Amino acid sequence: MRPLVGVVLAAFGGLGPAAVLAGAERLAEDRVDEARAAPVQALKRGSLLVVPVPVANPTVGNGLQLAILYLHPKTEDDADSPQTTSGIGAMATDTHSRLVGAFHDASYLDDRFRLSAFAGRGRFNLTYYGIGDAAVPAKSASYAFDGTAGQIQVDARVPATAHWFVGLTYLLLESKVAFKTAEPAPGLPELTGSMRSAALGAQVTYDSRDSNYFPTKGQYARLRWMDYGARWGSDREYAKGDLFFNHYVPLGTQWIAAFRGRLQSASGSTPFWDLPTLDMRGFSRDRYRDNYTASLTAEGRWKFSPRWGLVAFAEAGRFAPTMDTLSDGRTIGSVGGGLRWQVTADRDMNIGLDFAISSDARAVFIQIGERF
Repeated sequence: MRPLVGVVLAAFGGLGPAAVLAGAERLAEDRVDEARAAPVQALKRGSLLVVPVPVANPTVGNGLQLAILYLHPKTEDDADSPQTTSGIGAMATDTHSRLVGAFHDASYLDDRFRLSAFAGRGRFNLTYYGIGDAAVPAKSASYAFDGTAGQIQVDARVPATAHWFVGLTYLLLESKVAFKTAEPAPGLPELTGSMRSAALGAQVTYDSRDSNYFPTKGQYARLRWMDYGARWGSDREYAKGDLFFNHYVPLGTQWIAAFRGRLQSASGSTPFWDLPTLDMRGFSRDRYRDNYTASLTAEGRWKFSPRWGLVAFAEAGRFAPTMDTLSDGRTIGSVGGGLRWQVTADRDMNIGLDFAISSDARAVFIQIGERF
């Protein structure tokens, strides 16, 4: 199954409210893993799951998220394939940000093909700090982002391989952006109002993890390129790229070392709210934006009891207007730790509480599943 977090982040310009449905998808995948190992007779009935979780996120505020998942029945013909799942979710926070959405995720023909679809609507009250080195927190401005998004992704397993997939993604987003200022202020982007963003993209994925929720070994990587243009229904022409690589190393029976590297890019005509942001903890996702971002994360995970664990992490990232200047860009650092609690005894899905201190801020996060 494919993580839904990428779907929602792409749909809403990387603003961060994706966590509400990302947790739903991760929990659905956990049920899938359990279902694949269970006798076929136990899979003939569907399963309904309700998941309420608090929200703590510096981008969208504090509040509550709720997901309702349906695990579809399985037959003997598809007993070895990932389970088909559907779900709906909603989020509300104290910044008056709201999100509702639904998804469907399925595999076909003995997992040779996979289909993922999402549709949702959200309104978020956010903060504009500027672009690149021009970002000055003291001159930040509040703005509202209102959008309706839909995305469909199709992947096919590469013949004669066990872990490789290739696929296509189509995204459509109707958005409205408005700054909360009585008069136009110098330095604010001119690109506001209503806009349609539509893109067709291609991705290559490699996934050899032993678990979708608490991996102890293996790798997970993806390269994706999205082309926005009138040929796909977009009002604006631009492109975005995204490459990440995760590596998990077991250190005995209780310790795991996890590493993540990510590089994101966007063309110069990309709307400010859709520019890449640093994939790090300790600050709002609105804080560091530019045409190129790169980040590295190292995390130690200690499961000191069957259902409790601790994590410690260190992160570093840079942002720049061009790839050539990325090596000379300002380095943002972040360190922190967190607590993990496994929701049920027979599933490895955790609820996490993280605290991070970065170069310019500090933040608390509540999340479903691991950060990566």
